[in-house]
Amino acid sequence: MQACLTVSYPLTSGQPLVAVVTPVHNGAGVLDACLQSVRAQSYRNWFHLVVDNASTDTTRDVAESRAAQDPRVKVLSFRELLPMFENFNRMLAAVPSEARFLKQLHADDTLHPDCLMKMVVAAQNAPDVSMVVSRFYLGSTLSPARAPRRAVRLPGRTVARDTLLGTSNVLGSPSVPLMRIDRIVGWPSIFRVDRFPAGHPDAPPHNQGDKESCLDTLAQSDVAFVPEPLQFLRDGGPSATGFARRLGGWQATRLDLLLRRGKDFIDEKTLRKGVRRTTRKWARAILLRWLKQLRRSDPEFVLYQRLCLDDLIPRLRAARFTREARMLERWIRPLIARSKASDSNRLHQQVS
Repeated sequence: MQACLTVSYPLTSGQPLVAVVTPVHNGAGVLDACLQSVRAQSYRNWFHLVVDNASTDTTRDVAESRAAQDPRVKVLSFRELLPMFENFNRMLAAVPSEARFLKQLHADDTLHPDCLMKMVVAAQNAPDVSMVVSRFYLGSTLSPARAPRRAVRLPGRTVARDTLLGTSNVLGSPSVPLMRIDRIVGWPSIFRVDRFPAGHPDAPPHNQGDKESCLDTLAQSDVAFVPEPLQFLRDGGPSATGFARRLGGWQATRLDLLLRRGKDFIDEKTLRKGVRRTTRKWARAILLRWLKQLRRSDPEFVLYQRLCLDDLIPRLRAARFTREARMLERWIRPLIARSKASDSNRLHQQVS
């Protein structure tokens, strides 16, 4: 159920401090546009913390150049390169205590000039919501496709349910929400740092980890939605999104999250349908990839999917999704095993 919100502009006095935080690693080519989009905000009471995660390019120089022009921009540079979600938690721990709102903004994303103003106004008009979201552009695509056409209040548990099921994407990416810091559950270490799949040599981040970071907060409070597109997100790139697209990680990680957290937000009948649908989408995606590449698979793709199958098939059985586990075991695992054998044979021929 959606409740309409009354929104009035502009916010003329008593502007609470917004902490804009940008984690970046080797983002010199995109960071300046991100920094300039914050500096161009019609809302004035912001603090932009750029957290350089051991970059080896000129990222730090770009950030410090802008910091020299505006005292509201601060640069925190680390020599130790941390995995993505560990770095996010490190970044949040550095947010000043006087900040009322958090706006995470990735280095390859930018804000509409009125983004902070409109989001803070929506938050001030609904002081008990935990976060504000809006429509956004993903590349040239306006998202979410079926978003409300007016400002509304969305029940937090409904947002969590739809996010888990993949039926709605109002949360977008970490660059989309404005979050009320005193309502964030688990602050500041809100990102789960466990890798998925376990045993992968690259220890990849969980492709749904940004969504999972919001679940406990959504369980306790609602979301204000602003219908205007206020963020511009890069489509792909060297991120968890790019990794998921390259290795087909969306459905496997969604299935993992459904099995771990689905029961907290979804009734049993709907959850079973969601697990069944997600498992079939995953199987279909692997099959189509296998056919498209004419049985010549990318070894990186094969390894990732094999480890996901090794993890999820036993868990499906344990949760009594016997039919889904059997389908993956009988039809999908042999394709991955055959691809692995094919890759090994080609490597042997090259060496010989």
